[in-house]
Amino acid sequence: MTTLIDSRATTLAALLRAPAARSPQHPAVVGAGRACTHGELAERSDRLAAGLVALGLRAGERVAYLGHNATEYWELFAGTQKAGLVVVPLNFRLAADEVAWILADAEVSAVLVEAELASLLPADLAVPALVFDGPAGDRTAYEAWLAAQPATDPHRDRDGDALAALMYSSGTTGRPKGVQITVAGLLAAVEAFGALFDVDADSVSLVPTPYYHIAAGGWSLITLAAGGTLVQFREPTPAAMLEAIVAHRATHAAMVPVIIGILCADPAAARADLSSLRHVVYGASPISETLMRRAQALFGAQLSQSYGLTETLGVTTLLPPADHVPDPATVHRLRSAGRAVPGVEVGVVDVDGTPLPAGEVGEVVVRGPVVTTGYWRNPTATAEVFLPGGWLRTGDVGELDADGYLYLRDRIKDVIVSGGENVYPAEVENALAAHPGVAEVAVVGEPSDRWGESPVAFVVAVPGARLDPDDLLAGCRERLAHYKCPRRVQVVGALPRNPSGKVLRRELRAPLWAGHDRGIA
Repeated sequence: MTTLIDSRATTLAALLRAPAARSPQHPAVVGAGRACTHGELAERSDRLAAGLVALGLRAGERVAYLGHNATEYWELFAGTQKAGLVVVPLNFRLAADEVAWILADAEVSAVLVEAELASLLPADLAVPALVFDGPAGDRTAYEAWLAAQPATDPHRDRDGDALAALMYSSGTTGRPKGVQITVAGLLAAVEAFGALFDVDADSVSLVPTPYYHIAAGGWSLITLAAGGTLVQFREPTPAAMLEAIVAHRATHAAMVPVIIGILCADPAAARADLSSLRHVVYGASPISETLMRRAQALFGAQLSQSYGLTETLGVTTLLPPADHVPDPATVHRLRSAGRAVPGVEVGVVDVDGTPLPAGEVGEVVVRGPVVTTGYWRNPTATAEVFLPGGWLRTGDVGELDADGYLYLRDRIKDVIVSGGENVYPAEVENALAAHPGVAEVAVVGEPSDRWGESPVAFVVAVPGARLDPDDLLAGCRERLAHYKCPRRVQVVGALPRNPSGKVLRRELRAPLWAGHDRGIA
């Protein structure tokens, strides 16, 4: 190990200045998009920061990013931190009206947008839009604008509980909520996970998922802060991931078990030189003993499982390499999400918020420096998610064993996690209910070998109406990002309800999950 993350940094800007000063010629980003060194990243983010200040942006104002994974995202991230601004990464799979709503809710003062996605911006957008990787049309071309800015770091760093980012996740009422990510929270997450995964200046980290996910953005930040190299993806197919591991001699990789399974079954992977890998981190679902053995044989690397939420910066529990051993006495731990990481507390409470002892099932709660301060300009939602003492309600159901291992059982919230994306039934139900022939609708998740789980819609027709599932799906796709749309629509005579009239989603979900150990992916 050559260089560890600087734990003395009190701002994110300082954290990212250090590797550039230490090793300016060392690669920072490789793979898809424009490669750059740490020195080049520092120089371009200085220009971006200076340019945003020149535009009149004041400390604390928000700047959105709408694009696929690209080096420009990290220029913006570092630039906003140097300028004392807040980055708002947007999901590039969203529909135009969803993008418009978030831009308005966050009250952004500027947008950095990929040319391919610029059509998603509102035509009447009243703030500067900098367009990269293609023609800018009537908007501002990013490269020409950046070149005209001085390479002068404004040093408007913010620290502590000042906001560093707003990360929007879909809401149970159909509108997304902005999760407040603080400078102190990200610093704590970077320090904790950097040490747990032995990330250093020689690390080459493969992160295939989009940066608007906290897991991908956080893991990438850890690598860059350590002075390591980030392997960037635009289309993360298993074949592309395998090629990148070999071509870039990746030392670390973040994956989901389904991708690990695909690689383990691929003859090309068995022939490839994967000896550079030191650590493979997976999440979203547990790993079976069989797949664990196959993964260890293929990668020859340590395995760790992580569990977390956007509200905890992806940092909650970890199942470390020591628990990935074929020991009959402890192999059951592979079904767990591991134990709380250093500095984070995990508990289980009943419906009244009373702590439960080991072995009893309740809602999982989390407390620590990585926990969000709340939802952007939404005090009601913030109050609903916090218990006295700073405990965050995760919405997940689970239990702790006597050794502190967390076993997840179900979700209190109705969120469906499909391919790593959060899909909230209320949002999908609202889109389907717009059809005049739909009287009622309920959306639940069903298991999917490829995506972990996928949305399924149960709809009840208005008396006398005839519903075509294909028409309903087509209408849904016009209103929502495609990954949120149901895999299938089933027309039913009625929805199951309790005596008070509430739809019993568990009765819709139960037959779909029969034979599975857990009720969540």
